Amino acid sequence: MAQDLAPPLHEHLQRHVGIVSIANLLEAGWPRRDIYRLLDAGDFDLIMPGILRSRHWPVGPEQLMMAACLGNEHAVISSLTAARHWRFRGLPKDDAVHVVVPHSSSPTLPGVTVHRCRHLAPQDIVALDDGRRVTSPTRTLFDCADTLGVEGATSVLEQLIDDGKGTFATHAATLTRLAHPRRPGTKTMTHVIVSRPAWSRALQSELELRVLREIERQGLPAPEIQYGLTLPNGQRIRFDFAWPSRLAGLEVDHPFWHAGQRATHRDKGRDLVAATVGWQTMRITNLDVDGGLTRSIADVATVLSLR
Repeated sequence: MAQDLAPPLHEHLQRHVGIVSIANLLEAGWPRRDIYRLLDAGDFDLIMPGILRSRHWPVGPEQLMMAACLGNEHAVISSLTAARHWRFRGLPKDDAVHVVVPHSSSPTLPGVTVHRCRHLAPQDIVALDDGRRVTSPTRTLFDCADTLGVEGATSVLEQLIDDGKGTFATHAATLTRLAHPRRPGTKTMTHVIVSRPAWSRALQSELELRVLREIERQGLPAPEIQYGLTLPNGQRIRFDFAWPSRLAGLEVDHPFWHAGQRATHRDKGRDLVAATVGWQTMRITNLDVDGGLTRSIADVATVLSLR
């Protein structure tokens, strides 16, 4: 029977760089005794629990990546290993094979560096034809950003956009979705994104458009957009939306531009000076836009009615 199954096994090994799982062999009809004979005969060795490697193939990064993905359905090739797959330029030397798995998974993957995360969204995973899974170019850039540094991450971002591996909007959305003060990659990628003023304006404008649509939907008085005001100290400020007859302004804050103590201090100082001439500044964040916009604009309507 083993002879009859040998040609399909050979084809499998060609497609999977010499790697096959015991589960694959059982599904293909191999009796367990014949699987053990493959090991006893010295044709294969156990590269990971439940994973065999043909001795006609080397033990290299490609074999370890394949074995990790066949050995654990949750394992995804990540970090600098994924960056090498996507051909990022300017990568530091790193011979390790990196994979990421959910916190709930505890795979035994000898020779592989295992990272853990709470959740990998479907858009962060690319399934390759050979059975491997790799983090998407945008997720890979975020994960490698601190290692690459601002200059290196900026260069790779340009490369990926030029190569059609994600538009700026894709990369910005990935940052917005993953950003957290304690998550590696956040600080570097935020710096990369905000260093491009035209891109920054486009991203902010998308938020403002959603706010304006909700203002119109709820029937609030039509605001003046990007309303300029000169404060008593000579400072010229601009409100995203303003109702001058009611001395009320609305700002849409995004964490890229309104994060950290210095930015918060600046915004509060501006609001305080505006209040000295009777202006009330209301602020909503991108989190309000994404999850509670209806309530936030209803609160704005209440404030306007009181003024």
